[in-house]
Amino acid sequence: MGSESGGRNYSLTEIFAIKFVLADILIIAVLLLAGPLYALAITALLVGSVFLVWYLTQRVDRVDPDDETAVSSRTASERDPVTKLQKRYAAGELSDAEFEAKLERLIDADERADAAGVDTAELELERSE
Repeated sequence: MGSESGGRNYSLTEIFAIKFVLADILIIAVLLLAGPLYALAITALLVGSVFLVWYLTQRVDRVDPDDETAVSSRTASERDPVTKLQKRYAAGELSDAEFEAKLERLIDADERADAAGVDTAELELERSE
């Protein structure tokens, strides 16, 4: 987290400690200058944001790669039918002939879709069984 010019690298614990000290200073300043209701509101927002960040990081860590409901969180290369086909071939699920036939079918289908003006970004290579 430090700069490339020889700055210090802070640990995650140190970063959180610095942020909490700064948040405390902000809350005390608001309490003194604006009043207790504003300080309470800012405290609630800060605490809520910490829990939201924690929840989102925990949720991202638990994403099941086989879960079809998590498709939106996958990268484009993981959704790519050619990449899926290559992974199946590499895992030994497909023979050379099956791989070539499916790849040829995919290329033909993509060319036909392009000629028809159909967006193929979200289409699957095979029907779900």
